[in-house]
Amino acid sequence: MIKAVVFDVDDTLYDQKAPFVAALAPIVQLPSSFDLTPTFQAYRRQSAQAYARVASGSWSTTEMAVRRLNAALHAQDLPPVTPEAALAFQEAYVRELQHIKLFPGLAAALDRLKERYQLGIITNGHTDHQLAKVMRLKMHQWIDRDAILTSEEAGLAKPDPQIFTTMNRRLNLRASESVYIGDCYSMDVKAAKQAGWQAFWFNHRNLEIPDGDWIPDQTVENPAELQDLLLALTTLTKASF
Repeated sequence: MIKAVVFDVDDTLYDQKAPFVAALAPIVQLPSSFDLTPTFQAYRRQSAQAYARVASGSWSTTEMAVRRLNAALHAQDLPPVTPEAALAFQEAYVRELQHIKLFPGLAAALDRLKERYQLGIITNGHTDHQLAKVMRLKMHQWIDRDAILTSEEAGLAKPDPQIFTTMNRRLNLRASESVYIGDCYSMDVKAAKQAGWQAFWFNHRNLEIPDGDWIPDQTVENPAELQDLLLALTTLTKASF
Protein backbone atom coordinates (compact mmCIF):
# COMPACT_ATOMS: atom_id res chain seq x y z
CA MET A 1 0.00 0.00 0.00
CA ILE A 2 1.31 3.44 -0.91
CA LYS A 3 1.96 5.68 2.08
CA ALA A 4 4.24 8.33 0.54
CA VAL A 5 4.24 10.27 -2.71
CA VAL A 6 7.62 11.78 -3.52
CA PHE A 7 8.40 14.19 -6.36
CA ASP A 8 11.32 15.23 -8.50
CA VAL A 9 11.58 19.03 -8.91
CA ASP A 10 13.06 20.14 -12.21
CA ASP A 11 10.71 19.69 -15.18
CA THR A 12 8.33 17.71 -12.96
CA LEU A 13 6.85 20.37 -10.70
CA TYR A 14 7.43 23.18 -13.19
CA ASP A 15 8.35 23.70 -16.85
CA GLN A 16 12.15 23.90 -16.81
CA LYS A 17 12.48 24.28 -20.56
CA ALA A 18 10.83 27.73 -20.64
CA PRO A 19 13.46 29.52 -18.47
CA PHE A 20 16.24 27.59 -20.24
CA VAL A 21 15.12 28.75 -23.69
CA ALA A 22 14.52 32.31 -22.49
CA ALA A 23 18.07 32.49 -21.11
CA LEU A 24 19.69 30.85 -24.11
CA ALA A 25 17.86 32.68 -26.92
CA PRO A 26 19.87 35.94 -26.78
CA ILE A 27 23.13 33.98 -26.43
CA VAL A 28 22.83 31.75 -29.50
CA GLN A 29 20.54 34.06 -31.54
CA LEU A 30 18.48 31.46 -33.36
CA PRO A 31 15.13 31.90 -35.15
CA SER A 32 12.21 31.83 -32.71
CA SER A 33 10.86 28.75 -34.52
CA PHE A 34 14.03 26.74 -33.80
CA ASP A 35 13.28 23.84 -31.44
CA LEU A 36 15.87 23.72 -28.67
CA THR A 37 14.41 20.61 -27.05
CA PRO A 38 17.42 18.36 -27.86
CA THR A 39 19.80 20.97 -26.43
CA PHE A 40 17.66 21.28 -23.31
CA GLN A 41 17.50 17.52 -22.84
CA ALA A 42 21.27 17.20 -23.30
CA TYR A 43 21.81 19.93 -20.71
CA ARG A 44 19.60 18.11 -18.22
CA ARG A 45 21.24 14.72 -18.82
CA GLN A 46 24.57 16.14 -17.70
CA SER A 47 23.23 17.38 -14.37
CA ALA A 48 24.37 14.60 -12.03
CA GLN A 49 27.81 14.22 -13.61
CA ALA A 50 28.43 17.97 -13.71
CA TYR A 51 27.56 18.53 -10.06
CA ALA A 52 29.63 15.50 -9.06
CA ARG A 53 32.69 16.95 -10.79
CA VAL A 54 32.27 20.27 -9.02
CA ALA A 55 31.80 18.51 -5.69
CA SER A 56 34.98 16.48 -6.25
CA GLY A 57 36.95 19.60 -7.16
CA SER A 58 37.75 18.44 -10.69
CA TRP A 59 35.72 21.32 -12.15
CA SER A 60 35.19 24.85 -10.94
CA THR A 61 31.66 26.23 -11.17
CA THR A 62 32.82 28.38 -14.09
CA GLU A 63 34.26 25.39 -15.90
CA MET A 64 31.02 23.49 -15.32
CA ALA A 65 28.97 26.31 -16.82
CA VAL A 66 31.11 26.41 -19.95
CA ARG A 67 31.54 22.67 -20.50
CA ARG A 68 27.94 21.79 -19.74
CA LEU A 69 26.45 24.37 -22.06
CA ASN A 70 28.80 23.66 -24.96
CA ALA A 71 28.22 19.92 -24.67
CA ALA A 72 24.47 20.57 -24.80
CA LEU A 73 24.80 22.82 -27.84
CA HIS A 74 26.83 20.11 -29.56
CA ALA A 75 23.78 17.82 -29.36
CA GLN A 76 22.19 19.92 -32.12
CA ASP A 77 25.47 20.71 -33.91
CA LEU A 78 25.28 24.29 -32.69
CA PRO A 79 28.57 26.20 -32.40
CA PRO A 80 30.19 26.46 -28.95
CA VAL A 81 30.03 29.73 -27.06
CA THR A 82 32.77 31.62 -25.27
CA PRO A 83 33.26 31.31 -21.51
CA GLU A 84 31.85 34.84 -21.16
CA ALA A 85 28.71 33.86 -23.08
CA ALA A 86 28.29 30.67 -21.05
CA LEU A 87 28.47 32.62 -17.81
CA ALA A 88 26.01 35.18 -19.17
CA PHE A 89 23.63 32.33 -19.97
CA GLN A 90 24.05 30.92 -16.46
CA GLU A 91 23.26 34.26 -14.86
CA ALA A 92 20.23 34.76 -17.10
CA TYR A 93 19.03 31.22 -16.39
CA VAL A 94 19.20 31.81 -12.63
CA ARG A 95 17.17 35.01 -13.09
CA GLU A 96 14.56 33.23 -15.18
CA LEU A 97 14.22 30.49 -12.55
CA GLN A 98 13.02 33.13 -10.09
CA HIS A 99 9.71 33.24 -11.99
CA ILE A 100 8.86 29.54 -12.10
CA LYS A 101 5.35 28.31 -11.27
CA LEU A 102 3.81 24.92 -10.60
CA PHE A 103 2.32 23.10 -13.57
CA PRO A 104 -1.43 23.74 -13.80
CA GLY A 105 -3.51 21.52 -11.54
CA LEU A 106 -0.67 20.49 -9.24
CA ALA A 107 -1.62 22.75 -6.33
CA ALA A 108 -5.16 21.36 -6.18
CA ALA A 109 -3.85 17.79 -6.37
CA LEU A 110 -1.28 18.45 -3.63
CA ASP A 111 -4.02 19.78 -1.35
CA ARG A 112 -5.82 16.46 -1.65
CA LEU A 113 -2.70 14.28 -1.46
CA LYS A 114 -1.53 15.92 1.77
CA GLU A 115 -4.71 14.73 3.52
CA ARG A 116 -3.81 11.10 2.88
CA TYR A 117 -0.08 10.62 2.22
CA GLN A 118 3.33 11.67 3.41
CA LEU A 119 4.75 13.95 0.71
CA GLY A 120 8.39 14.44 -0.14
CA ILE A 121 10.97 15.57 -2.66
CA ILE A 122 14.18 13.99 -3.95
CA THR A 123 16.19 16.27 -6.22
CA ASN A 124 19.70 16.47 -7.62
CA GLY A 125 21.63 19.70 -7.13
CA HIS A 126 23.04 22.07 -4.57
CA THR A 127 20.81 22.26 -1.51
CA ASP A 128 20.47 26.05 -1.37
CA HIS A 129 19.72 26.26 -5.11
CA GLN A 130 17.08 23.54 -5.02
CA LEU A 131 15.46 24.79 -1.82
CA ALA A 132 15.15 28.23 -3.41
CA LYS A 133 13.12 26.65 -6.23
CA VAL A 134 10.99 24.75 -3.73
CA MET A 135 10.22 28.01 -1.92
CA ARG A 136 9.37 29.83 -5.16
CA LEU A 137 6.97 27.03 -5.99
CA LYS A 138 5.51 27.35 -2.47
CA MET A 139 5.96 23.63 -1.90
CA HIS A 140 6.47 24.28 1.83
CA GLN A 141 2.65 24.42 2.02
CA TRP A 142 2.59 20.66 1.49
CA ILE A 143 6.05 19.29 2.26
CA ASP A 144 8.10 19.63 5.45
CA ARG A 145 11.80 20.44 5.19
CA ASP A 146 12.87 17.09 6.61
CA ALA A 147 11.02 15.36 3.74
CA ILE A 148 13.12 17.20 1.13
CA LEU A 149 16.32 15.40 0.17
CA THR A 150 18.94 16.89 -2.16
CA SER A 151 21.85 15.03 -3.68
CA GLU A 152 24.28 17.42 -1.98
CA GLU A 153 23.06 16.63 1.54
CA ALA A 154 22.65 12.92 0.80
CA GLY A 155 26.11 12.58 -0.69
CA LEU A 156 24.38 10.61 -3.44
CA ALA A 157 22.77 11.62 -6.70
CA LYS A 158 20.14 10.07 -8.89
CA PRO A 159 20.34 7.65 -10.67
CA ASP A 160 21.98 5.98 -7.66
CA PRO A 161 19.12 3.96 -6.09
CA GLN A 162 20.64 4.51 -2.64
CA ILE A 163 19.28 8.04 -2.51
CA PHE A 164 15.78 6.53 -2.53
CA THR A 165 16.78 4.20 0.30
CA THR A 166 17.96 7.22 2.24
CA MET A 167 14.54 8.80 1.79
CA ASN A 168 12.87 5.60 3.03
CA ARG A 169 14.80 5.95 6.28
CA ARG A 170 13.76 9.58 6.60
CA LEU A 171 10.11 8.73 6.14
CA ASN A 172 10.36 5.50 8.14
CA LEU A 173 8.75 3.55 5.33
CA ARG A 174 9.51 0.46 3.27
CA ALA A 175 10.38 0.87 -0.40
CA SER A 176 7.11 -0.82 -1.40
CA GLU A 177 5.18 1.92 0.40
CA SER A 178 6.63 4.75 -1.69
CA VAL A 179 5.98 6.09 -5.17
CA TYR A 180 8.21 8.51 -7.06
CA ILE A 181 7.04 10.92 -9.75
CA GLY A 182 9.55 12.35 -12.20
CA ASP A 183 10.10 13.35 -15.81
CA CYS A 184 13.41 11.57 -16.51
CA TYR A 185 13.27 7.87 -17.33
CA SER A 186 16.84 6.98 -16.30
CA MET A 187 17.21 9.19 -13.21
CA ASP A 188 13.63 9.00 -11.94
CA VAL A 189 11.79 5.93 -13.21
CA LYS A 190 14.61 3.40 -13.58
CA ALA A 191 16.43 4.49 -10.41
CA ALA A 192 13.28 4.43 -8.28
CA LYS A 193 12.29 1.00 -9.59
CA GLN A 194 15.77 -0.33 -8.85
CA ALA A 195 15.29 0.88 -5.28
CA GLY A 196 12.04 -1.08 -5.01
CA TRP A 197 9.71 1.93 -5.32
CA GLN A 198 6.79 2.37 -7.64
CA ALA A 199 7.50 4.98 -10.30
CA PHE A 200 5.17 7.25 -12.23
CA TRP A 201 6.65 8.78 -15.39
CA PHE A 202 5.57 12.34 -16.20
CA ASN A 203 6.63 12.05 -19.84
CA HIS A 204 5.47 15.45 -21.03
CA ARG A 205 8.45 15.69 -23.44
CA ASN A 206 7.17 12.59 -25.31
CA LEU A 207 10.44 10.68 -24.96
CA GLU A 208 11.02 7.04 -25.87
CA ILE A 209 11.94 4.47 -23.24
CA PRO A 210 15.62 3.73 -23.99
CA ASP A 211 15.34 0.13 -22.78
CA GLY A 212 12.61 -2.23 -21.72
CA ASP A 213 14.14 -3.39 -18.47
CA TRP A 214 12.16 -1.10 -16.16
CA ILE A 215 8.57 -0.24 -16.97
CA PRO A 216 6.85 2.72 -15.25
CA ASP A 217 3.89 1.79 -13.09
CA GLN A 218 1.99 4.68 -14.67
CA THR A 219 2.81 7.09 -17.51
CA VAL A 220 1.16 10.46 -18.11
CA GLU A 221 1.97 12.91 -20.88
CA ASN A 222 0.66 16.32 -19.83
CA PRO A 223 -0.19 18.30 -16.68
CA ALA A 224 -3.90 17.49 -16.91
CA GLU A 225 -3.15 13.75 -16.97
CA LEU A 226 -0.75 14.18 -14.05
CA GLN A 227 -3.44 15.95 -12.03
CA ASP A 228 -5.92 13.16 -12.81
CA LEU A 229 -3.39 10.51 -11.73
CA LEU A 230 -2.64 12.27 -8.45
CA LEU A 231 -6.31 12.79 -7.68
CA ALA A 232 -6.93 9.10 -8.42
CA LEU A 233 -4.42 8.25 -5.69
CA THR A 234 -6.62 10.07 -3.19
CA THR A 235 -9.53 7.74 -3.97
CA LEU A 236 -7.67 4.45 -3.61
CA THR A 237 -8.91 1.88 -1.15
CA LYS A 238 -6.45 0.33 1.28
CA ALA A 239 -6.32 -2.77 -0.89
CA SER A 240 -5.30 -0.84 -4.00
CA PHE A 241 -1.77 -0.83 -5.37
